[in-house]
Amino acid sequence: MQQVVAQHGFTLPLPADYHAATVLAYHGRDPAGPAECWQGNYLQKGLLLHGAPLLLQLEFDTGCVHVVFSGSALLDWPLVLNEAEPVVRRMLGLDGQRERWQALADSQPAVARLLGGRPALWLPLTAEPFEALCWAIIGQQINLSFATALRRSLIQLAGLPIAGSTLLAHPGPAEVAALQPEQLTGQRFSRSKAAYLLGAARAVLDGSLPLTALAGQSASEAERQLLALHGVGPWTARYVMLRGLGFADCAPIGDSGLATALQRFHALPQRPDARQTEQLMQAFAPCRSLATLHLWASLTENT
Repeated sequence: MQQVVAQHGFTLPLPADYHAATVLAYHGRDPAGPAECWQGNYLQKGLLLHGAPLLLQLEFDTGCVHVVFSGSALLDWPLVLNEAEPVVRRMLGLDGQRERWQALADSQPAVARLLGGRPALWLPLTAEPFEALCWAIIGQQINLSFATALRRSLIQLAGLPIAGSTLLAHPGPAEVAALQPEQLTGQRFSRSKAAYLLGAARAVLDGSLPLTALAGQSASEAERQLLALHGVGPWTARYVMLRGLGFADCAPIGDSGLATALQRFHALPQRPDARQTEQLMQAFAPCRSLATLHLWASLTENT
């Protein structure tokens, strides 16, 4: 029996200088992703809101974005839609970080030099924090293409079908925690990576890691709680804080791309180690998250 699909939409105004292309490129970075589809100014994203599998459709227009959520008509739509706009705003980076970053360029020479007269970027976040935690654990100590392939496998194993769509909703902690280690190792996950991922999902599910609530705590406390999780080191914790929790002053120390970008930016004879990276990033406080984004972007400029 075919499910009845409901749609609910709204239009969100965007700043005049909003640059949708970089945000779309982040969310649609995997052309074969089972939870995303990006074409031109149009993005589809499968996600969970209050455990409900939904399809989010974003269509960027001049000065605005048209937003449509769709899913089963049987869902508790008032409850779901209560969080619809905040989810879109975090995915689009509309959290005020860019304004602080641009103001910093007027007083910090390092920031001005990093910008180089170019517009400041926006910092998009994952649809919800658990997605960033999954990606960070999956991406530990492997290259980007392999990490992307493992992420696809996770979504295909545990993602939820969405009424009226061929995309899957990215799994939440309950769906990931329900997996068996053998299901992941059968998809080329190492035993340790499978254990870390399942352990993280169970910690979020049982409340021992109050992941969403960490965004309201201090950066040091959020990092402390993330580091207490088995298999989470400094890079993983900082990445989750940057892309999942939206901390403005967070640099993922240990990131090879960040170290390479700093080496080029400062014309260093070799890549800085973790201690040196931490020191060099101090020049961009209190906006080290957006500084990280600009440094990553610099790796593909003029190449």
